[in-house]
Amino acid sequence: MICVSVTLDGDGCLRGFTAGGHSFLRGKDFSPVCAAVSALLRTAAELFVAEDVLGARVSLPEEGKMEVTIAGIPTALTERCRGITDFLVCALARIAAEEPDDLDLKVVQ
Repeated sequence: MICVSVTLDGDGCLRGFTAGGHSFLRGKDFSPVCAAVSALLRTAAELFVAEDVLGARVSLPEEGKMEVTIAGIPTALTERCRGITDFLVCALARIAAEEPDDLDLKVVQ
């Protein structure tokens, strides 16, 4: 199972997330759930890292684990960051609802 914990600030913007685990499709090496979650998390991380003023840091401590932290979000970037966050959380929530045995999502505000 993949476990993702997302932390939001008071404006609904991402402050960080941790993800760990794998999802396997009944003994096969490929899982669409794992691929989708990985693509969403990596893309969100890349978008936040691209904005230098956010101080976003990505850590990949070992295979199957990813951590992202964001130092702060200036007012000028609040809407952009909220949009990225909304997209990420909505997509992960949809996957978790459809595949509860493969993805456990926690959102902390």
